[in-house]
Order: sequence, then C-alpha cells, then structure tokens
Amino acid sequence: MAFSPSNEVAPSLSSIARDATGCSRTVQGVRRFFCPFYDRSTPKLPVRVGVCLVCDTYICHCLNHPPSMSLLRLRVGLILYGIGLLTVTLLNLVSRPSTVIPDGVGYRLTDSFERVSLNNRVLAAPDFRPIPGESTDTLRQRIGRVFKPNEYPHAVIHGHSSNVPEGWVYFPLTNPTATPKEVVLSFPPYRCGRATLFLVQVGPRLARLDSVATLRQSTPLADRFFLSYRYAFPLILPPGQTTGILLRTNGYVGYHEFDLQLSLRSFFTGRLLANTMEELLVIFSCLIIGLVSLVVGLATPSLLMRTYGYVMLVTMLMACAYYGYLSGLPYPNFLSFNSSNISSCFWFLLNAIAQLYLYQAFKSAVRGLRWYKPAMWTIIGVNLACVLLHLLPPPVYAYLNVPINRTLMVMTHIGLCWMAYFSFLAYRRKGIAYMGVFMLLFAGDMVVTKAVEFLMTHNVSLLKYPAPAQNPLLLIGLLTYLTVVQFRREHISKRQMLKEVRQARAEANALRRAEVERIGRDLHDQVGNTLAAAKGYLSRPQADADKSLQLIHTAITELRFLSHNLIKDNNRTLTEKVETLVGRFNDFSDIRFVFKDHSNNRANQLPTLQQQSIYHIVQELFTNIVRHSGASQVYVQFFGDDDSVEVSVEDDGVGFDFDSARTNGVGLQNMTKRAELAQIDLLFDPAPTGTSVLLTIHHDEALPNHPHRRSSAL
Repeated sequence: MAFSPSNEVAPSLSSIARDATGCSRTVQGVRRFFCPFYDRSTPKLPVRVGVCLVCDTYICHCLNHPPSMSLLRLRVGLILYGIGLLTVTLLNLVSRPSTVIPDGVGYRLTDSFERVSLNNRVLAAPDFRPIPGESTDTLRQRIGRVFKPNEYPHAVIHGHSSNVPEGWVYFPLTNPTATPKEVVLSFPPYRCGRATLFLVQVGPRLARLDSVATLRQSTPLADRFFLSYRYAFPLILPPGQTTGILLRTNGYVGYHEFDLQLSLRSFFTGRLLANTMEELLVIFSCLIIGLVSLVVGLATPSLLMRTYGYVMLVTMLMACAYYGYLSGLPYPNFLSFNSSNISSCFWFLLNAIAQLYLYQAFKSAVRGLRWYKPAMWTIIGVNLACVLLHLLPPPVYAYLNVPINRTLMVMTHIGLCWMAYFSFLAYRRKGIAYMGVFMLLFAGDMVVTKAVEFLMTHNVSLLKYPAPAQNPLLLIGLLTYLTVVQFRREHISKRQMLKEVRQARAEANALRRAEVERIGRDLHDQVGNTLAAAKGYLSRPQADADKSLQLIHTAITELRFLSHNLIKDNNRTLTEKVETLVGRFNDFSDIRFVFKDHSNNRANQLPTLQQQSIYHIVQELFTNIVRHSGASQVYVQFFGDDDSVEVSVEDDGVGFDFDSARTNGVGLQNMTKRAELAQIDLLFDPAPTGTSVLLTIHHDEALPNHPHRRSSAL
C-alpha cells in the first residue's frame, strides 16, 4: 500500500469508512423520518463500504423490527386526541353566543335557582369612589357612565395589579319571588388580596349604600362568615325587590382577576364540605406521593424519583397557598413574605425544581446538547433569585414588586415552552412519550382555548380553565403513574447494566490473565530460548562471541518489547500514551511509526474505558506489525467530529489471512473482545500491499450509563 508524506493525512480505508459512516447516518435520518418505529438503540444493519443502500436498509429494518402495538396505539390515541381537542374547542368558542347576556347586566333569580356564574353579567371599572351622602339615583348614573361590561365568561378581569391595584364591580340582583332569598356571593382568594362588599338598596322606604363587610386573605378563619378561605359574603334578597351590588377588590400580585359565583346559601354550604375535602385530598395526595418518591429515590437511588418527590412537595405547598390555607400564618413584618405573594414564591420554586426533574426525564435525549445544562441552570438561577428577593424589607421590595411579577409570567411561559419542546425532542430521539402525554393533558386544551379566546377578545383569563382533563387529582395521578413507569424502566435497565458491567469486569480479568500467560509463554519460548542459544555458543570449546552478543541483543530487544505491554499509563490522555508508544517502538524497531491527531482533542474526551481499550488495541496492533507484517512504515491517525471518533492504523506490510487469524490468532481475538467490551466498532482490511484497521466510536455510544449500545467486531 502506498503512503503519503508524513505531514499529510494518508489515504486509507478510514476515508472510505467515513463516507460509509455518512451514508449510515443518512440511512438513520431516512429511517427516523419514514419509519415511526425507528429506535437508535437498536443495532444497525451492516452498511456496505462506499455504497448507500437506503431503500434496502429501510425495508430490512422494518422487516427485522416490526412495529410495537403499544406504540402504535399511543400514536393513534394522541393524534385522535389532538384532532378532537382542536375541533371541540373551536366549535365551542366559535359557536358560543355573545359573552354579555341580552337582558343586560345582573341576574334575576328564579324558584329553581341554585348557582350561576356572574363573570359576564357585571359592569367593571378600574377606578371609582362612592361619595358620602350621594343618592342612589346619582350613584347609578355615575356607574352607568364609568363602568363597562365585563366580556369574559371565565373571570372578571381588571388587568395586571401593577396597573389596576383596585377594581370595582357592579351588578343588580332581582328577587321576583314572594319569599326572601338567602344567597352567597363567593370567589377564590387567589389573585385577590382584599374584597369589600357594598349594597345599593332601593325600596319604598329605603334608599342607601351600605357597606356589608371587608375580607382579606389574612382574615382568620374564625372571623369569616363561613369556615372557608374563599371570599364568601352572605346576602338576603328581599322579595319583589332589586338590590344593587357594588364590590371593591384589591390585587397586589400578578393579574387582578377573580371568578365570581352566586349560589343559594343551602347549595353553597352543601358544596363547601365537598370542596374542602377535595382540596385536602389534593394536598395530602401531593404530600404522600412526594414523601414516598423521596424515600424511593434515596433508597434506590434514583434522581428521577428524588426530583419528582421535590416537585410534589413544592406542588403541595403551592396548593396550600392557592386554596388559602397559608393565609393565616404569622409572616414576619421585616420580610416581604406575606399572604399575597407566598404563592408566587412557591411558583418560582416550582419552576426551578421542575427543571431538575425534567432533566432527569430527558437526559438520555439531551446529552448531546452542550447548551442544555447552562440554559437549565440559568432558568433555575433566575427563579431562585426571585425567591430570595422576597427576603428584602417591604419598603425595598415595593420597588421590585412589578418586575418580579413580570418575571414570574415570563419564566412560567419559558418553562412551559421548554417542557413542550423537549417532550417532543425526547419522543423523537428516544421514544420517551410520557412527558408529552402529560403536557397535552395539562396544557393542550388550555392553550387552544386561550389562543382562540385571545384572538376573539384580545385578552385572556389566567385563572385555571375548567376542563375535565385538568382535574388536579387526575393530573397528579397521571404524572405519578407515568413517572413510576419510567422509573421502573430505568431501574430494570440499571440492573441490566450492572449485570453487564460485572460480566465485562470478569471478561476483562480473563483477558488480563490471558495476556499475562501469553507474556509468560513469550518469555519462556522466545527470550529463554534466545538466551539458551547464546549460552550454547559461549559454552563451545571455541566460543563464538559475536554470535552470542547478537543473540543477547535480540533477547534485550524482546524483553523491552514485552515490558512495554506491562507499563500502565492510566493517568495520561490517549494521545499522550499513543505518542509515547510510538516513540518506544521507534526506539527499538526498524519500522517507522508516525502518529497524527486530527480529532481536535475529541479522542481525549472519550470515557476512560474506551481510551484504555483503544490504547491496548493499538499496542497489540503494533506488536503484530513488528512480528509478522514485514512493514517499513506505520501510520496512526485520529479523526473526530460531533458524531464519532475514529482511529486508523495502517501499514505497508504483507497483510495476513483474516479468517485464519480470527480463528487461531489469540491477539486478534483479544482485540475483538476489547472492542466489544468498550462498544467500539473494529474493522480490518488486510491486503497484500498492507493492512488497514479502523476503530470507530459513536458519541451516543461513548456516553456512560447507557445500558444498550451497539457494538460490532468485523
């Protein structure tokens, strides 16, 4: 085989193999695009050198790997879910009648009345002040000029609390029946820090504006009208009269909005216990699941279960804040933590902890993305920094309230987009579908609904959209089930990997013992016989000193040669060890060894096991070349890109019979075994003009903790 000058890359089988590798990657892309059941962890079919048989390879792949029925059902189900979700949501929103009722604002009670939403039946204003002593007629005239209809059926929206910290709502309630009606006006405490209710009463003998009560998030449970942290005002509507309701609310964090409901008192008290039990069930479910996940994660150990435990515990705290159970805590006055922003703190914390959980869920699909971890830690750092800002004194925090709340919205949207993108990426790369399924159920209908609502009204309600798929217990149970299924798979995979590691160690020890025995045989058969011959020449009556000296030099060279195989260089990089090895063989052999590294240091970034295996294989190749090839030059070259690292060893010797050496050659068998253990593709190309050997390591297989990797030794 002809060789190029030493300062150039020698033309070799490595260039042809790299072309074949490119074809193989093209085949992978075609498989991934056309074949929905392609999995990169499955073994590749052999690719003919220099030929890219895409169609044949694709057909063989589909024949050898039939589609999984469970995966097929999953894909069909997700497609049908998406089509149904989009269709039903669009029909519901497009065909929905006008959000403001035709009869105007307010509500007229009937005998069958139990509960109604008042969100799109009210007039709202961002700024209004009752005038003491003002007549009810004048008040109503001012309300008609200042107040505007609220067009959103899911919430009364005033705007962001930084722009509208105080909002007013007016609506009349008419009781046409002959009996008084006991009703309750209620809405959740989330996004509303204080509420004051006024009555505009007009009757034959009475016309005045009365203040009923003021409730705050921090109002103790004992001082409320009902044993609930919801804002709930009891009212008695006189028969045959209309009562005007004027409601003032204050928002301090995030959007200033609330879901206004009117219920019969009997219906409200009946539902109160059920709602409280549901809230407590959600809280204790998160607590129990979080603690169990932490215990399992610490005992296994599993970072997936551990981070999921943290997510559920923070979700439990966030649910407590959302339902108002943390409103009565004694918050210190010198810090900015209070009942209004404690939920925002837990939201920031959840955004940060969720990133750690998502990394454990996606890590097998994002390991090749170098920017993932820096971006992830940036998101975590921003969220945690916003949590720590709540430790500032209240006067200082007042200047940061608006930026922090804006940051909360931005980081939440970034987190959702991050989760959606990498859920899709994990499914495409590794077939990990459970996070995508959860994402669809969690945000699918909400995103479509809010998008259409924004296009129709140019505004959206940020309160939870009341969809059956968004039942908290359903989402918690689904995510827990999917996480446990993924944990079980990882646990089984880890056990299999540990079994393979133990087997690999046993095989490596066997190789080591075989190598020591071979060196012992070489010492006995070669060095021993050479020294015995030298002694024989010296023992003759007429000693042949020149012949004995030549044999002794041969024995010394053989000893040096054998001793090099026993030297350990585990603390140095692969390129340093190969350079030293080349220098040693140049010192004691007549063959010229040349080493070139064109991998841009990528070879030194391989796992230690693979670096050691490459070194020992190259060392064994050098030994065989010196003993059997009759070569005059040997080129060792490293190549590397973002997908793989290749090592090429070429000589201009006489070649060898590969089939015979594979059957009877101990050295070739040892190299093949080392390549298999280290997940290295090993390719021999012997020819009468020289031998080329190519070692290929793919980056997806070079990563540690991968239980299923492809290996081949040709």
